[in-house]
Amino acid sequence: MGDETPRVAFDDPDTLRAWLRARRRAVAATTFWVLSVPGFFVLETIGWESWAGGSLPAYVMVVPILVSVIGIAVSDSRRVQLRNMGGILATYPWQDRHPLERSGPTDPSCLKIPDPDDPDKSVSVAVRRYGLLTKRRRDAVANARTSGFKFAGDPRFAIVLALRGVGELGAARPVHALNASKGDRPDSVSEAAWQHARAAGISGESPFTAAQLKELQQPGKRGSGA
Repeated sequence: MGDETPRVAFDDPDTLRAWLRARRRAVAATTFWVLSVPGFFVLETIGWESWAGGSLPAYVMVVPILVSVIGIAVSDSRRVQLRNMGGILATYPWQDRHPLERSGPTDPSCLKIPDPDDPDKSVSVAVRRYGLLTKRRRDAVANARTSGFKFAGDPRFAIVLALRGVGELGAARPVHALNASKGDRPDSVSEAAWQHARAAGISGESPFTAAQLKELQQPGKRGSGA
């Protein structure tokens, strides 16, 4: 019977379907906003020629282009976020977080998750999307505090939340991030936890080795055409 327990979150078909559905939506949104740039140009050109006549002034396209750029940035950030969430869901299993007995952080976007290496300690994670906390997300966090929720990942680096069940996935990061920019394992993180974080792509370490960083920082190495 023990073999039937999902070893990672993606072993659960509902989780995989929810993530694939969210990814398709993000890709479709990004594609739409990219295509909206020439689309807006064509529509405004036709409209301007029909109503005012002559060539379309450049200033008329400023607002539509700005809207498209914002749309591309927001939708693409969601696509990147889902890619990172995929690494977590493919590495970590779902865990149940029971209702919080004590009051949580004063920040309504935060939840407390036990430290994997020291369960007596908790890590505060911020549940935001695009840096914002909507009323719907705030209500979901409040409900999670009182009803419990599922999470996957390491709260010291990044986690995926199922605040309303695995059909709706969200991301959260620690309020105080660990510094692993040099690729060194933080002292408070066990070797096993560090390797899991690296496998999931959430360790936060630099893609460059210490030697490469030193070479890049030397004068004349950057932007040199010689």
